[in-house]
Amino acid sequence: MSRADKIAKMATRTAGQAKEAATISKKRTRAKNGVSFESHKHCVICSIPIAISNEPAICDNNDCHVNQKRKEASRKKLTFMLYAGVAIFLVPLILTFAGALS
Repeated sequence: MSRADKIAKMATRTAGQAKEAATISKKRTRAKNGVSFESHKHCVICSIPIAISNEPAICDNNDCHVNQKRKEASRKKLTFMLYAGVAIFLVPLILTFAGALS
C-alpha cells in the first residue's frame, strides 16, 4: 500500500467519524430542544421547586420557616461555642508564656 493510499484511507475514515459525530450531536440537540424546564431551585428543607428569586432558599410553608430558623440558631450557637472553646484553650497558654517571658 502506497503512502497516498494510506492517506486516502485515513481521510475517508476521519470523514466517516465526523459524519457520525455530527449525526449524534443533532440527535442530542433535538432531544434538548424538545424538553424545556423553567429555571428554578429547590427548598433546602423539603426539596420542592421554588422560584429562583426566593432568598433564603425555602418555600412558603410555615414548617420550613420554623425549621430554617431552628437550623440557623443552632449554627450560630455552634459557631459561638467553637470560638469560646478555642479562647478557653488559648488564654491560659498565652498567660503562661507571658509569665515565663517576664
